[in-house]
Amino acid sequence: MEKIDITDVTFLIPVRIDSLDRLNNINLVIEYLKRKFITKIIVLEADIEERFKNNPLVDKKIFAKDENPVFHHTKYRNLLSNYAFSKIIAMWDVDILLHYGQIMEAIGLIRRNKTKFVLPYDGRVFKIDPILKRLYLTHKDLNIISQNQKKMNLMYGHFSFGGAFIVNRQVYMEAGMENEKFYGWGPEDIERVKRWEILGYNVEKINGPLYHLHHQRKKNSWYGSSDIEKKNRFEFIRICRMSKIELLTYFGNQALEKQYLKT
Repeated sequence: MEKIDITDVTFLIPVRIDSLDRLNNINLVIEYLKRKFITKIIVLEADIEERFKNNPLVDKKIFAKDENPVFHHTKYRNLLSNYAFSKIIAMWDVDILLHYGQIMEAIGLIRRNKTKFVLPYDGRVFKIDPILKRLYLTHKDLNIISQNQKKMNLMYGHFSFGGAFIVNRQVYMEAGMENEKFYGWGPEDIERVKRWEILGYNVEKINGPLYHLHHQRKKNSWYGSSDIEKKNRFEFIRICRMSKIELLTYFGNQALEKQYLKT
């Protein structure tokens, strides 16, 4: 199969390498994307020291020295967005794989201006356990994983919103990008979609699941503390209660706010 040209898309991957699993996973994800597509991948690693390096498939690598034990995902996703200049960006978690056809369908919707925001899967996230992960490592064929779907567990039921999203970069930035009030692990994925819907955007989903590669679950795979959990949950409730104009004001987009008031 020839690589598909999607040079109008940049994949953005924020990462903190907290285990060997995580290091292996990011290399697997990047290899898959570069094997299927002609595209650009930018990785931002934030940590005390640089642990992910020398991958020739990465087009740009950014290292941000960060001694905070909590990985501030939203902050670094926003920083990554400033390094991408393509019309479309794909924000990608370090541990996920999904069929290239779903990615192409999502990109096609944005290219044809059918929508600005797409989740390239249908809400199902299947966990690739260590045995299936070794199977994928041997064959590098996602179809084999799909054929074993009945042996896999859903991680979050049928209503996940995280892992990956593909968006029109300009509109994503106008809509406030990531809410940096969310600190560490939290409900930022569902907040992001809820905010887009309040702002009047149609959020599409693509039929088909997302696959999550096994890794050790450490501090940044759950709430860092009960206090962080409360603050993150409160922020989500606050956003859900806001109107369109309140959201535009809250995220400081004065230009869009003025435009909205004129209509």
